[in-house]
Amino acid sequence: MLVHNQGADWNQELYQATFDRTTDRTNPPAGLIAHFGAPGEAGGWQVIDVWESEDAWRRFMEEAVYPAAQELGAPPFDTKMVEIYNSLIP
Repeated sequence: MLVHNQGADWNQELYQATFDRTTDRTNPPAGLIAHFGAPGEAGGWQVIDVWESEDAWRRFMEEAVYPAAQELGAPPFDTKMVEIYNSLIP
């Protein structure tokens, strides 16, 4: 599952604060295959993840990201998901 989160009112500092509260680099969330955070094309911030399943992504969002974002007073973000047709991970 390819997941694209876009937050027009997010920035690098807010992303990093949320990431630091939710993710341990030595023990990533169950089901996460890849994670990328970068500035958005029209401003804001975007996160692109690859997950083993939508269920794994939803579990992580509900148990970690949403509570951390709420605690930080973060604005909402938009999410788009698509099934991955093909991939190559060297």
